[in-house]
Amino acid sequence: MDIRAGELVVFVGPSGCGKTTTMKMINRLIEPTSGSITIGGEDALALPADELRRRIGYVIQQIGLMPHLTIAENIAMVPKLLGWKKPRIQERVDELLHLVGLDPATFRGRYPRQLSGGQQQRIGVARALAADPPVMLMDEPFGATDPITRERLQDEFLRLQQDIRKTIIFVTHDFEEALRLGDRIAVLAERSHIAQFDTPSAILAAPANDYVAGFIGSGATLKRLALDTVAAAELLPLGGGDALGKGGGGDGGSVTVGASLREALDRLVAGGGEGSLLVTDESGRPVGRIGFAEICRALDAASTSDKVVASRGV
Repeated sequence: MDIRAGELVVFVGPSGCGKTTTMKMINRLIEPTSGSITIGGEDALALPADELRRRIGYVIQQIGLMPHLTIAENIAMVPKLLGWKKPRIQERVDELLHLVGLDPATFRGRYPRQLSGGQQQRIGVARALAADPPVMLMDEPFGATDPITRERLQDEFLRLQQDIRKTIIFVTHDFEEALRLGDRIAVLAERSHIAQFDTPSAILAAPANDYVAGFIGSGATLKRLALDTVAAAELLPLGGGDALGKGGGGDGGSVTVGASLREALDRLVAGGGEGSLLVTDESGRPVGRIGFAEICRALDAASTSDKVVASRGV
């Protein structure tokens, strides 16, 4: 398995298949008995284990914050071990609290017991980022939270990853979470056998075998509607009113090119299912129109393309 720099790869599979074991071999919490692991071309097995782990951020479901330390002290643990000067550590703590959406003045002096579960998870992510490691390992970090908090944490995490672009291995048993977060997904079977390793869209369009198809479950097309964007569709040309941004020639609704096909479909249905929607770029400039036929063709084209790619072994 080759994971590219800045990529978020999700390990997904049933309980007991070896997701966490595989991930823990990367930072040698479990020592591999054979094979090799390289990070940036460097042999991870040749480094002292403690040195290796200081280069890798690690976030777990149980969070593992030290209850007797303040939030600032928890975040500062690895920088202190690395010998950072006090002003640099304080600056980094405040920077990370801002990054995860928590006010430093309010939270730096608090203790873990004074935080909600969602806030503690954010601190766990901040602590893992403290020494700016190139690689992060995340083992079901949002699994212990309620559904609403989990969705909010996922949104925050996606926003955060857009800014930091870390190389991340994320373990989950929830395929919906894998679809939402992953640049690529490794579907693992028994004994960590890689059943399929591909983009979310490709796995939904062309599951490698019955095992992967069973793991995806029903409603693959609906899942792809939420995953693929309007930019994937071949748009209808603009009408005269459209070019002026007046929305002529359709039902008057609009979506951006970055909206999901599901959002476009929802708006078409809400408008009575007739006509088409005006499509704009992110600056609001009209670029075309989309209707039911264009959405269907986009799904068919993506499915055909993904099947060709899968058959070539790319």
